[in-house]
Amino acid sequence: MLDDAIRFYYKATKLKDVLRQGAVMWQVSKDRMESIAEHTWGCMILAIALHSELKLELDLDRVLEMIAIHELEELTIGDITPLDEIEKSSLDATARAAVQDLIKDLNQKEHLISITDEFNARKTEEGRFAHAIDKLENVLEFKKYQDKGMVSVENATPKMLRNKLLKEYIDFGKYDVADIFFLFHLPAYEEYGIDEEYWFNKLKNMDIG
Repeated sequence: MLDDAIRFYYKATKLKDVLRQGAVMWQVSKDRMESIAEHTWGCMILAIALHSELKLELDLDRVLEMIAIHELEELTIGDITPLDEIEKSSLDATARAAVQDLIKDLNQKEHLISITDEFNARKTEEGRFAHAIDKLENVLEFKKYQDKGMVSVENATPKMLRNKLLKEYIDFGKYDVADIFFLFHLPAYEEYGIDEEYWFNKLKNMDIG
């Protein structure tokens, strides 16, 4: 029904007002923080661009749908970061239930929950690519913050430093925040040619204007 579509729209677009918690946690000095909806749009643009240049044999429409739908869980569970101390299996179940509840009145609800499951399972080419895009867009956003002097490793709090990997990266003394974000998520996008050599020799030094 048309009414159900409009109600879904109003619920889903509340993501325009939910802030990306990584930027909040790292105390990015920006007047207006990025919302999850803005992150989603950035992911879609990045997916279109990389699909074009990497000439991947995958269903881009499915990827874009996956990128849009999987974030809906954050209306209920919030924007979870790698530094949040949350048990993953119970979180996944809660997140899936949240999406199911949100889409329950839509005719294509079974398709939409399957899209969510595919993203989380990362067993298809589309699922892996969408996941890689989700992580890489976050890295590129933090590169922008880093380049503009909006964030520093000095912003890491004692609670954040309970994460052993983060503490190891900071103690190493040669990584900025963008580097750390890149290394944290490296397994997600390494298969697409975005590896440490590419980051440190080219992408890190790219002028974003």
